[in-house]
Amino acid sequence: MRDIIIAATIEEIKVRGLRFTMQDLAARLKVSKRSLYENFTSKEELIGALLEAILADMERQEQVICDGSDATSAKLQKLLTVHPYDAEMFNKNIYEDLKRIFPRQWQLIEEARLRRQQRLERLLADGVACGELRPVHIGLVGQLIKDAFASFTSYSFLDKNGLTYKGAMAELLDILLQGIARKG
Repeated sequence: MRDIIIAATIEEIKVRGLRFTMQDLAARLKVSKRSLYENFTSKEELIGALLEAILADMERQEQVICDGSDATSAKLQKLLTVHPYDAEMFNKNIYEDLKRIFPRQWQLIEEARLRRQQRLERLLADGVACGELRPVHIGLVGQLIKDAFASFTSYSFLDKNGLTYKGAMAELLDILLQGIARKG
């Protein structure tokens, strides 16, 4: 039942953002609010469980990529464009709202970002060590990517620049791997 509630929560967020009520969710599921509270003690706990499920799925995707046999540059491209498919159509202000309304749950996202950055830095270091990437300051590149993650979850930035999250990450990767100077 918890998985069904989480899936319905995603749909409510797509329609109402984080302002949905437990009554809205109960109506969507055609159950009583009591049934919801038997599974989650509060909306805050529900949002936390939703984020944990989404982030765990993303981390599984990232681990498969890192464990794969692709070249480092291909792994970087795949890793940087992983995002939660279920949450793709969320209201564009969802991340700002989440940060403001549910700061403890937002911390889950910050912790996942840190793990992702560490994974990327290990991948970069491995690419340099095997000679596929030229020697660079791994910490600096990691910080650039970390700052990009933060910017790219600000949908006002993406909207203003006509970008999607996936497109912005692909462009960033292209700049990191190819540079901005013209060839030839």
